[in-house]
Amino acid sequence: MKPHLHKVKRIFDYTDKSEYDFILNQSERSQPIPHSYYTKFLRSLKQEDFAYYPNTKNFKEKICEFYNVKPENLFLSDGSDVGIKSIFETFTTCGNIVTSEPSFPMYGVYASLYNCPYRGINYDVDLLEFSIEHMLKFVNDETQLIILANPNSPIGDYKTFEEIKPLLDTGKMVLIDEAYIEFSGKESFIKYINDYPNLIITRTFSKGFGAAGCRVGMTFAHKDTIEPISKFRQMYEITGVSLKYCEFLLNNHHLVDTYIQEVVEEKKKVVSMLKHYEVIDSDCNWIHFNNQDNNKKTKEIFDKHKVLVKYCKVHPSGFRDNWCRMTIQPGLSEQEFFKELVNG
Repeated sequence: MKPHLHKVKRIFDYTDKSEYDFILNQSERSQPIPHSYYTKFLRSLKQEDFAYYPNTKNFKEKICEFYNVKPENLFLSDGSDVGIKSIFETFTTCGNIVTSEPSFPMYGVYASLYNCPYRGINYDVDLLEFSIEHMLKFVNDETQLIILANPNSPIGDYKTFEEIKPLLDTGKMVLIDEAYIEFSGKESFIKYINDYPNLIITRTFSKGFGAAGCRVGMTFAHKDTIEPISKFRQMYEITGVSLKYCEFLLNNHHLVDTYIQEVVEEKKKVVSMLKHYEVIDSDCNWIHFNNQDNNKKTKEIFDKHKVLVKYCKVHPSGFRDNWCRMTIQPGLSEQEFFKELVNG
């Protein structure tokens, strides 16, 4: 084993979700698509979708049409985290990685796997704000990759293109992870990829599209950037069934639009109703909340109603210990457990 791998620490979640009635811990879509559409999709499946190796050509063309890019600007992967892994494999040779902290844990994992010094720039503890200007102070000749989740997870804030442009002006490779962008209603940076060859955008079918189980991710960049990344393409990026379901969602995108709008509206309602809690809203499909005086009772309500949420530190300094991150689903405010929280 390579010596540096001894320091790589991995934690895997094997929670049995079948034990819960409400799955609100990982930003997944727990509300099913309308039954008529689900039945229509199932009837479209053929034996060859399971028996033959998948052909992604038509699916890639559909993605390019949807995002208004050319096939040369797209790299398809088994989830966006595999796309991020391919970016590390392509552009890092033990050079420095600079990102915000906290952020998606796999950034740090890949930095460790590829033996890259990792510098996480902390959010302001009190304001929960992140300074690009401060981040730039840590970008130097040794930096090979700058990563920014936009909106951030787990904080949930969004940076405009004008705010992140100074990162691109350094000439370093800049990865913008837009996993949650659909819920923000704000500008995607995909339209800038041909103007900035050092700009890479990752997207996913897991969040806004509600297809986390399919494991389909997309990387968008200038053709000269995609070309070397594509050398790390798996023989077959995704399964035939996953391909077919995600293409089905693209063809019926009104289902996705409706779901996203319902989540956004429900989140406004949920935030307004949690008056007894300190709440951190987000540009994503979840909120953080905490009742410092009655955390035990809050947990008892979740346990009683078999609700799976995520207990976490919102900041690595230890600030906001035991806060709860809860995924927003349409109709959440009407659930009995939520009414108990509100009346808590």
